[in-house]
Amino acid sequence: MHGRIPRTGGLPLLGALPSFLRDPLALLQRSQQTGDIGHLALGTLDAVVLHHPDYFDHVFREHHRRYVKEGPFWEQVRAILGNGLPTSSGDEWRRHRRMMQPSFGRRGLEGLTSLVIGALEDSLDWDDVGSSWSVLDVGARMPHLTMNVVSSAILGSSSSRGRAQRIAEGIATTTELSLWAMITHRLPRWMPLPGRERFALAAASMRREGLQLIQERRQRLEAGDDLLALMIAATDAETGEGMTDDQLLDETLSLLLAGYDTTSNGLQWALHLLTEHPEQLGRLREESDAVLHGRTPRVEDVRRLRYARWVMQEALRLYPPAWWLPRMAAQDDEIGGHAIAKGTIVAPVMYTVHRHPDFWPDPARFDPERFDPARAAGRHPMAWVPFGAGPRKCIGQELSLMESTLALAMITQRFELESCGHAVRPKLDTALRPAEGVRLRIRRRVARPRWISLRPSSSDSSTAMCL
Repeated sequence: MHGRIPRTGGLPLLGALPSFLRDPLALLQRSQQTGDIGHLALGTLDAVVLHHPDYFDHVFREHHRRYVKEGPFWEQVRAILGNGLPTSSGDEWRRHRRMMQPSFGRRGLEGLTSLVIGALEDSLDWDDVGSSWSVLDVGARMPHLTMNVVSSAILGSSSSRGRAQRIAEGIATTTELSLWAMITHRLPRWMPLPGRERFALAAASMRREGLQLIQERRQRLEAGDDLLALMIAATDAETGEGMTDDQLLDETLSLLLAGYDTTSNGLQWALHLLTEHPEQLGRLREESDAVLHGRTPRVEDVRRLRYARWVMQEALRLYPPAWWLPRMAAQDDEIGGHAIAKGTIVAPVMYTVHRHPDFWPDPARFDPERFDPARAAGRHPMAWVPFGAGPRKCIGQELSLMESTLALAMITQRFELESCGHAVRPKLDTALRPAEGVRLRIRRRVARPRWISLRPSSSDSSTAMCL
Protein backbone atom coordinates (compact mmCIF):
# COMPACT_ATOMS: atom_id res chain seq x y z
CA MET A 1 0.00 0.00 0.00
CA HIS A 2 1.58 3.27 -1.12
CA GLY A 3 0.92 6.64 0.47
CA ARG A 4 -0.72 9.43 -1.47
CA ILE A 5 1.63 12.21 -2.49
CA PRO A 6 0.28 15.57 -1.20
CA ARG A 7 -0.65 18.05 -3.92
CA THR A 8 0.31 21.71 -3.55
CA GLY A 9 -2.86 23.61 -4.45
CA GLY A 10 -3.79 24.74 -7.91
CA LEU A 11 -6.36 25.39 -10.61
CA PRO A 12 -7.61 23.28 -13.51
CA LEU A 13 -5.09 23.26 -16.40
CA LEU A 14 -2.88 25.89 -14.75
CA GLY A 15 -2.21 23.98 -11.54
CA ALA A 16 -0.07 26.01 -9.13
CA LEU A 17 1.44 28.09 -11.95
CA PRO A 18 -0.20 31.41 -10.88
CA SER A 19 1.16 30.97 -7.33
CA PHE A 20 4.54 29.99 -8.71
CA LEU A 21 4.75 33.07 -10.90
CA ARG A 22 3.67 35.30 -8.01
CA ASP A 23 6.05 33.90 -5.34
CA PRO A 24 7.83 30.66 -6.30
CA LEU A 25 9.85 30.32 -3.08
CA ALA A 26 6.76 30.68 -0.90
CA LEU A 27 5.07 27.97 -2.98
CA LEU A 28 8.03 25.62 -2.52
CA GLN A 29 8.02 26.25 1.21
CA ARG A 30 4.28 25.53 1.41
CA SER A 31 4.95 22.28 -0.39
CA GLN A 32 7.59 21.37 2.21
CA GLN A 33 5.21 22.22 5.06
CA THR A 34 2.72 19.64 3.76
CA GLY A 35 5.37 16.92 3.76
CA ASP A 36 8.83 15.90 2.60
CA ILE A 37 7.43 14.82 -0.76
CA GLY A 38 4.80 16.64 -2.82
CA HIS A 39 3.17 16.87 -6.21
CA LEU A 40 3.54 20.17 -8.05
CA ALA A 41 1.73 21.03 -11.29
CA LEU A 42 2.97 24.10 -13.17
CA GLY A 43 0.91 24.42 -16.32
CA THR A 44 2.13 21.66 -18.65
CA LEU A 45 4.85 20.60 -16.21
CA ASP A 46 4.11 17.98 -13.54
CA ALA A 47 6.76 17.09 -10.96
CA VAL A 48 7.16 15.22 -7.71
CA VAL A 49 9.22 17.53 -5.50
CA LEU A 50 11.50 16.20 -2.76
CA HIS A 51 12.43 18.08 0.41
CA HIS A 52 14.28 15.53 2.58
CA PRO A 53 17.98 14.55 2.51
CA ASP A 54 17.09 10.84 2.59
CA TYR A 55 15.14 11.28 -0.64
CA PHE A 56 18.03 13.20 -2.18
CA ASP A 57 20.30 10.28 -1.28
CA HIS A 58 17.87 7.88 -2.97
CA VAL A 59 17.83 9.83 -6.24
CA PHE A 60 21.37 11.21 -6.42
CA ARG A 61 23.41 8.37 -4.96
CA GLU A 62 21.86 5.08 -3.87
CA HIS A 63 19.62 4.55 -6.92
CA HIS A 64 21.01 7.16 -9.31
CA ARG A 65 20.73 4.80 -12.31
CA ARG A 66 16.94 4.79 -11.89
CA TYR A 67 16.80 8.57 -12.38
CA VAL A 68 18.08 10.05 -15.62
CA LYS A 69 18.66 13.56 -16.92
CA GLU A 70 15.68 13.67 -19.26
CA GLY A 71 12.54 15.78 -19.43
CA PRO A 72 11.80 19.48 -20.13
CA PHE A 73 14.45 20.87 -17.76
CA TRP A 74 17.27 18.94 -19.41
CA GLU A 75 15.92 19.64 -22.91
CA GLN A 76 16.45 23.34 -22.23
CA VAL A 77 19.87 22.81 -20.64
CA ARG A 78 20.99 20.74 -23.66
CA ALA A 79 19.83 23.50 -25.97
CA ILE A 80 22.31 25.75 -24.15
CA LEU A 81 25.19 23.41 -23.29
CA GLY A 82 24.94 20.53 -25.72
CA ASN A 83 26.13 17.20 -24.33
CA GLY A 84 28.76 18.19 -21.77
CA LEU A 85 29.28 16.61 -18.35
CA PRO A 86 26.11 18.08 -16.79
CA THR A 87 23.89 16.64 -19.54
CA SER A 88 25.63 13.55 -20.99
CA SER A 89 25.16 9.99 -19.75
CA GLY A 90 26.50 6.47 -20.04
CA ASP A 91 29.86 5.73 -21.61
CA GLU A 92 30.33 9.26 -22.98
CA TRP A 93 29.85 10.81 -19.54
CA ARG A 94 32.22 8.31 -17.89
CA ARG A 95 34.89 8.84 -20.57
CA HIS A 96 34.81 12.64 -20.33
CA ARG A 97 34.68 12.63 -16.52
CA ARG A 98 37.74 10.35 -16.51
CA MET A 99 39.61 12.69 -18.85
CA MET A 100 38.71 15.89 -16.97
CA GLN A 101 38.92 14.74 -13.36
CA PRO A 102 42.71 15.26 -12.92
CA SER A 103 42.34 18.96 -13.73
CA PHE A 104 39.94 19.36 -10.78
CA GLY A 105 41.94 17.41 -8.23
CA ARG A 106 44.15 19.06 -5.63
CA ARG A 107 47.18 19.47 -7.86
CA GLY A 108 45.10 20.68 -10.78
CA LEU A 109 43.37 23.32 -8.65
CA GLU A 110 46.69 24.53 -7.27
CA GLY A 111 47.80 25.13 -10.85
CA LEU A 112 44.68 27.18 -11.55
CA THR A 113 44.85 29.27 -8.37
CA SER A 114 47.41 31.76 -9.68
CA LEU A 115 45.24 32.34 -12.78
CA VAL A 116 42.22 32.96 -10.53
CA ILE A 117 44.12 35.37 -8.25
CA GLY A 118 45.48 37.37 -11.19
CA ALA A 119 42.02 37.71 -12.71
CA LEU A 120 40.54 38.80 -9.37
CA GLU A 121 43.24 41.44 -8.99
CA ASP A 122 42.32 42.90 -12.37
CA SER A 123 38.58 42.64 -11.75
CA LEU A 124 38.68 44.39 -8.36
CA ASP A 125 40.48 47.48 -9.63
CA TRP A 126 37.38 49.62 -9.08
CA ASP A 127 38.73 53.10 -9.80
CA ASP A 128 35.32 54.71 -9.29
CA VAL A 129 35.26 53.72 -5.60
CA GLY A 130 36.98 56.35 -3.48
CA SER A 131 37.55 57.00 0.22
CA SER A 132 34.10 58.61 0.64
CA TRP A 133 30.94 56.55 0.90
CA SER A 134 28.86 56.04 -2.23
CA VAL A 135 26.07 53.67 -3.18
CA LEU A 136 26.71 51.21 -5.98
CA ASP A 137 25.04 48.13 -7.37
CA VAL A 138 27.94 45.92 -6.30
CA GLY A 139 25.97 42.84 -7.36
CA ALA A 140 26.00 44.03 -10.97
CA ARG A 141 29.83 43.86 -10.90
CA MET A 142 29.93 40.18 -9.96
CA PRO A 143 29.10 38.75 -13.42
CA HIS A 144 31.97 40.76 -14.92
CA LEU A 145 34.27 39.59 -12.12
CA THR A 146 33.38 35.90 -12.42
CA MET A 147 33.54 35.96 -16.22
CA ASN A 148 37.06 37.41 -16.03
CA VAL A 149 38.03 34.68 -13.59
CA VAL A 150 36.55 31.75 -15.50
CA SER A 151 37.91 33.15 -18.78
CA SER A 152 41.37 33.05 -17.24
CA ALA A 153 40.96 29.64 -15.62
CA ILE A 154 39.19 27.97 -18.53
CA LEU A 155 40.42 29.84 -21.61
CA GLY A 156 43.71 31.29 -20.42
CA SER A 157 44.56 33.37 -23.48
CA SER A 158 43.53 37.02 -23.30
CA SER A 159 42.77 36.87 -27.03
CA SER A 160 39.76 34.69 -26.17
CA ARG A 161 38.15 37.19 -23.79
CA GLY A 162 36.08 38.99 -26.43
CA ARG A 163 34.41 35.78 -27.51
CA ALA A 164 33.98 34.79 -23.86
CA GLN A 165 32.08 38.02 -23.22
CA ARG A 166 29.74 37.33 -26.15
CA ILE A 167 29.21 33.81 -24.84
CA ALA A 168 28.39 35.30 -21.43
CA GLU A 169 25.72 37.49 -23.02
CA GLY A 170 24.20 34.38 -24.59
CA ILE A 171 24.28 32.55 -21.26
CA ALA A 172 22.49 35.46 -19.58
CA THR A 173 19.70 35.46 -22.17
CA THR A 174 19.17 31.70 -22.29
CA THR A 175 19.18 31.21 -18.53
CA GLU A 176 16.70 34.07 -18.09
CA LEU A 177 14.26 32.42 -20.50
CA SER A 178 14.84 28.72 -19.87
CA LEU A 179 12.41 28.24 -16.95
CA TRP A 180 9.54 29.69 -18.98
CA ALA A 181 10.60 27.49 -21.92
CA MET A 182 10.49 24.47 -19.62
CA ILE A 183 7.03 25.26 -18.25
CA THR A 184 5.64 25.72 -21.80
CA HIS A 185 7.55 22.84 -23.42
CA ARG A 186 4.42 20.86 -24.38
CA LEU A 187 2.81 23.72 -26.27
CA PRO A 188 3.06 23.52 -30.08
CA ARG A 189 6.23 24.84 -31.70
CA TRP A 190 4.19 27.00 -34.07
CA MET A 191 2.62 28.87 -31.14
CA PRO A 192 4.28 32.32 -30.78
CA LEU A 193 5.40 32.38 -27.14
CA PRO A 194 7.26 35.31 -25.54
CA GLY A 195 10.99 34.72 -25.58
CA ARG A 196 11.01 31.52 -27.64
CA GLU A 197 12.78 33.07 -30.62
CA ARG A 198 15.20 35.05 -28.40
CA PHE A 199 16.17 31.84 -26.59
CA ALA A 200 16.88 29.99 -29.84
CA LEU A 201 18.89 32.86 -31.34
CA ALA A 202 20.95 33.38 -28.18
CA ALA A 203 21.73 29.67 -27.86
CA ALA A 204 22.77 29.42 -31.52
CA SER A 205 24.96 32.55 -31.29
CA MET A 206 26.61 31.34 -28.10
CA ARG A 207 27.46 27.96 -29.56
CA ARG A 208 28.75 29.52 -32.79
CA GLU A 209 31.09 31.82 -30.85
CA GLY A 210 32.24 28.93 -28.69
CA LEU A 211 33.04 26.68 -31.63
CA GLN A 212 35.07 29.40 -33.33
CA LEU A 213 36.97 29.91 -30.09
CA ILE A 214 37.80 26.18 -29.89
CA GLN A 215 38.94 26.04 -33.51
CA GLU A 216 41.13 29.13 -33.15
CA ARG A 217 42.73 27.72 -30.03
CA ARG A 218 43.53 24.43 -31.75
CA GLN A 219 45.12 26.26 -34.68
CA ARG A 220 47.34 28.35 -32.39
CA LEU A 221 48.64 25.19 -30.69
CA GLU A 222 49.00 27.10 -27.43
CA ALA A 223 50.12 25.17 -24.37
CA GLY A 224 49.06 26.39 -20.94
CA ASP A 225 47.73 25.61 -17.48
CA ASP A 226 44.18 26.70 -18.31
CA LEU A 227 41.42 24.11 -18.50
CA LEU A 228 40.87 24.39 -22.26
CA ALA A 229 44.54 23.69 -22.95
CA LEU A 230 44.39 20.69 -20.61
CA MET A 231 41.18 19.40 -22.25
CA ILE A 232 42.65 19.76 -25.77
CA ALA A 233 45.70 17.78 -24.66
CA ALA A 234 43.77 15.15 -22.67
CA THR A 235 43.35 11.63 -23.98
CA ASP A 236 41.33 8.77 -22.60
CA ALA A 237 43.62 6.28 -20.86
CA GLU A 238 41.53 3.38 -22.17
CA THR A 239 41.18 4.39 -25.82
CA GLY A 240 43.95 6.92 -26.39
CA GLU A 241 41.41 9.24 -28.03
CA GLY A 242 40.96 12.95 -27.38
CA MET A 243 37.85 15.14 -27.66
CA THR A 244 36.40 16.41 -30.91
CA ASP A 245 35.72 20.14 -31.40
CA ASP A 246 32.03 19.63 -30.66
CA GLN A 247 32.79 17.72 -27.47
CA LEU A 248 35.25 20.41 -26.36
CA LEU A 249 32.61 23.03 -27.08
CA ASP A 250 30.03 21.30 -24.89
CA GLU A 251 32.47 20.88 -22.00
CA THR A 252 33.76 24.45 -22.30
CA LEU A 253 30.26 25.95 -22.30
CA SER A 254 29.33 23.78 -19.31
CA LEU A 255 32.33 25.02 -17.34
CA LEU A 256 31.72 28.64 -18.35
CA LEU A 257 28.08 28.51 -17.25
CA ALA A 258 28.90 26.87 -13.91
CA GLY A 259 31.85 29.12 -13.15
CA TYR A 260 30.28 32.35 -14.38
CA ASP A 261 26.58 32.41 -13.58
CA THR A 262 26.45 30.16 -10.51
CA THR A 263 29.46 31.74 -8.78
CA SER A 264 28.29 35.26 -9.62
CA ASN A 265 24.90 34.65 -8.01
CA GLY A 266 26.46 33.04 -4.96
CA LEU A 267 28.77 36.03 -4.44
CA GLN A 268 25.89 38.48 -4.79
CA TRP A 269 23.92 36.67 -2.09
CA ALA A 270 27.01 36.47 0.14
CA LEU A 271 27.65 40.22 -0.09
CA HIS A 272 23.99 40.99 0.62
CA LEU A 273 23.94 38.70 3.67
CA LEU A 274 27.23 40.05 5.02
CA THR A 275 26.10 43.67 4.91
CA GLU A 276 22.86 42.71 6.65
CA HIS A 277 24.98 41.11 9.40
CA PRO A 278 27.82 43.52 10.34
CA GLU A 279 29.27 41.20 13.02
CA GLN A 280 29.94 38.46 10.47
CA LEU A 281 31.27 41.01 7.98
CA GLY A 282 33.68 42.27 10.64
CA ARG A 283 34.92 38.77 11.36
CA LEU A 284 35.52 38.16 7.65
CA ARG A 285 37.48 41.42 7.40
CA GLU A 286 39.58 40.45 10.41
CA GLU A 287 40.42 37.11 8.85
CA SER A 288 41.34 38.71 5.52
CA ASP A 289 43.66 41.16 7.28
CA ALA A 290 45.25 38.48 9.46
CA VAL A 291 45.86 36.05 6.60
CA LEU A 292 46.78 38.42 3.77
CA HIS A 293 48.51 41.28 5.65
CA GLY A 294 47.55 43.69 2.85
CA ARG A 295 49.25 41.69 0.11
CA THR A 296 47.99 39.71 -2.87
CA PRO A 297 46.84 36.20 -1.88
CA ARG A 298 49.05 33.19 -2.53
CA VAL A 299 48.10 29.59 -3.23
CA GLU A 300 48.71 28.52 0.36
CA ASP A 301 46.33 31.22 1.67
CA VAL A 302 43.23 29.52 0.28
CA ARG A 303 43.08 26.85 3.00
CA ARG A 304 43.71 29.51 5.70
CA LEU A 305 40.68 31.60 4.67
CA ARG A 306 38.38 29.30 6.61
CA TYR A 307 35.73 31.82 7.62
CA ALA A 308 35.48 33.21 4.08
CA ARG A 309 34.71 29.68 2.86
CA TRP A 310 32.11 29.20 5.61
CA VAL A 311 30.44 32.48 4.58
CA MET A 312 30.19 31.24 1.01
CA GLN A 313 28.86 27.85 2.09
CA GLU A 314 26.20 29.52 4.25
CA ALA A 315 25.19 31.87 1.41
CA LEU A 316 24.84 28.85 -0.88
CA ARG A 317 22.73 27.14 1.78
CA LEU A 318 20.27 30.01 2.09
CA TYR A 319 20.20 30.92 -1.62
CA PRO A 320 21.48 28.01 -3.72
CA PRO A 321 21.79 29.22 -7.33
CA ALA A 322 20.96 25.68 -8.49
CA TRP A 323 17.69 25.64 -6.55
CA TRP A 324 16.51 22.26 -7.89
CA LEU A 325 17.88 19.45 -10.05
CA PRO A 326 15.09 17.44 -11.69
CA ARG A 327 15.44 13.88 -12.92
CA MET A 328 13.09 11.53 -14.79
CA ALA A 329 12.29 8.09 -13.37
CA ALA A 330 13.64 5.50 -15.83
CA GLN A 331 11.62 2.75 -14.14
CA ASP A 332 8.88 2.30 -11.57
CA ASP A 333 10.22 3.00 -8.09
CA GLU A 334 9.27 3.93 -4.54
CA ILE A 335 10.47 6.89 -2.45
CA GLY A 336 9.55 7.10 1.22
CA GLY A 337 6.64 4.71 0.79
CA HIS A 338 5.26 6.61 -2.23
CA ALA A 339 4.99 5.02 -5.67
CA ILE A 340 6.95 6.73 -8.45
CA ALA A 341 5.84 5.70 -11.94
CA LYS A 342 8.27 5.41 -14.82
CA GLY A 343 8.44 8.71 -16.70
CA THR A 344 7.68 10.86 -13.63
CA ILE A 345 9.69 14.06 -13.24
CA VAL A 346 11.25 13.89 -9.75
CA ALA A 347 12.74 17.16 -8.51
CA PRO A 348 14.99 17.36 -5.44
CA VAL A 349 14.64 20.98 -4.25
CA MET A 350 17.88 22.38 -2.80
CA TYR A 351 16.20 25.54 -1.53
CA THR A 352 13.91 23.63 0.83
CA VAL A 353 16.30 20.89 1.96
CA HIS A 354 18.82 23.60 2.87
CA ARG A 355 16.17 25.08 5.18
CA HIS A 356 14.81 21.82 6.59
CA PRO A 357 14.31 22.46 10.34
CA ASP A 358 15.25 18.88 11.27
CA PHE A 359 18.78 19.47 9.99
CA TRP A 360 19.27 23.24 10.29
CA PRO A 361 18.28 24.85 13.63
CA ASP A 362 16.77 28.29 13.08
CA PRO A 363 17.12 27.65 9.32
CA ALA A 364 16.46 31.20 8.08
CA ARG A 365 19.31 32.66 10.19
CA PHE A 366 22.61 33.56 8.52
CA ASP A 367 25.26 31.69 10.54
CA PRO A 368 28.51 30.84 8.72
CA GLU A 369 29.80 28.91 11.75
CA ARG A 370 27.35 26.14 10.90
CA PHE A 371 30.16 24.99 8.61
CA ASP A 372 32.81 24.82 11.32
CA PRO A 373 33.79 21.12 11.13
CA ALA A 374 33.10 20.74 14.85
CA ARG A 375 29.47 21.79 14.35
CA ALA A 376 29.02 20.09 11.00
CA ALA A 377 30.11 16.66 12.30
CA GLY A 378 27.25 14.19 12.03
CA ARG A 379 25.09 16.37 9.80
CA HIS A 380 23.29 14.47 7.03
CA PRO A 381 25.61 14.53 3.99
CA MET A 382 22.68 15.42 1.74
CA ALA A 383 21.51 18.37 3.85
CA TRP A 384 23.85 20.73 1.90
CA VAL A 385 24.01 19.98 -1.81
CA PRO A 386 24.31 23.24 -3.82
CA PHE A 387 26.48 21.43 -6.39
CA GLY A 388 24.42 18.26 -6.55
CA ALA A 389 25.57 14.96 -5.06
CA GLY A 390 26.55 11.41 -5.88
CA PRO A 391 28.44 10.41 -9.03
CA ARG A 392 26.99 13.37 -10.97
CA LYS A 393 28.04 16.06 -8.47
CA CYS A 394 29.41 19.14 -10.23
CA ILE A 395 33.06 18.58 -11.11
CA GLY A 396 33.78 22.28 -10.56
CA GLN A 397 32.62 22.51 -6.92
CA GLU A 398 36.07 23.12 -5.43
CA LEU A 399 37.07 25.53 -8.21
CA SER A 400 33.92 27.58 -7.57
CA LEU A 401 34.44 27.61 -3.80
CA MET A 402 38.11 28.53 -4.20
CA GLU A 403 37.21 31.40 -6.55
CA SER A 404 34.46 32.76 -4.32
CA THR A 405 36.48 32.37 -1.11
CA LEU A 406 39.32 34.40 -2.59
CA ALA A 407 36.89 36.98 -4.01
CA LEU A 408 35.24 37.60 -0.62
CA ALA A 409 38.61 37.93 1.11
CA MET A 410 39.97 40.33 -1.52
CA ILE A 411 36.79 42.47 -1.61
CA THR A 412 36.81 42.94 2.18
CA GLN A 413 40.58 43.55 2.07
CA ARG A 414 40.07 46.49 -0.30
CA PHE A 415 36.66 47.94 0.54
CA GLU A 416 34.34 48.74 3.40
CA LEU A 417 30.76 47.67 2.76
CA GLU A 418 27.49 48.53 4.49
CA SER A 419 23.83 47.91 3.92
CA CYS A 420 21.89 50.87 2.61
CA GLY A 421 18.52 49.29 3.30
CA HIS A 422 18.02 48.17 -0.29
CA ALA A 423 15.52 45.30 -0.34
CA VAL A 424 16.82 42.29 -2.29
CA ARG A 425 14.10 40.15 -3.83
CA PRO A 426 14.86 36.62 -5.07
CA LYS A 427 14.09 35.71 -8.66
CA LEU A 428 13.88 32.18 -10.04
CA ASP A 429 14.86 31.14 -13.53
CA THR A 430 17.47 28.49 -14.19
CA ALA A 431 19.22 29.95 -11.12
CA LEU A 432 18.12 31.64 -7.91
CA ARG A 433 19.39 35.19 -8.31
CA PRO A 434 18.76 38.69 -6.89
CA ALA A 435 16.01 40.26 -9.00
CA GLU A 436 17.08 43.89 -8.96
CA GLY A 437 20.74 43.85 -8.02
CA VAL A 438 22.52 44.25 -4.68
CA ARG A 439 22.96 47.94 -3.89
CA LEU A 440 25.40 48.66 -1.05
CA ARG A 441 27.25 51.56 0.54
CA ILE A 442 30.92 51.21 -0.29
CA ARG A 443 34.18 53.04 0.13
CA ARG A 444 37.83 52.16 -0.31
CA ARG A 445 39.62 51.16 2.85
CA VAL A 446 42.26 53.65 3.95
CA ALA A 447 44.98 52.88 6.48
CA ARG A 448 44.25 54.86 9.64
CA PRO A 449 45.51 54.90 13.23
CA ARG A 450 43.68 52.29 15.28
CA TRP A 451 42.06 54.85 17.57
CA ILE A 452 40.23 56.54 14.70
CA SER A 453 36.85 54.94 14.00
CA LEU A 454 36.28 53.49 10.57
CA ARG A 455 32.55 54.07 10.91
CA PRO A 456 31.10 56.98 8.90
CA SER A 457 30.10 60.13 10.71
CA SER A 458 26.48 61.19 10.72
CA SER A 459 27.19 63.77 8.03
CA ASP A 460 29.05 61.17 5.96
CA SER A 461 26.25 58.61 6.14
CA SER A 462 23.66 61.10 5.00
CA THR A 463 25.36 61.59 1.66
CA ALA A 464 24.87 58.05 0.41
CA MET A 465 21.32 56.93 -0.15
CA CYS A 466 19.87 53.91 -1.94
CA LEU A 467 18.23 54.99 -5.15
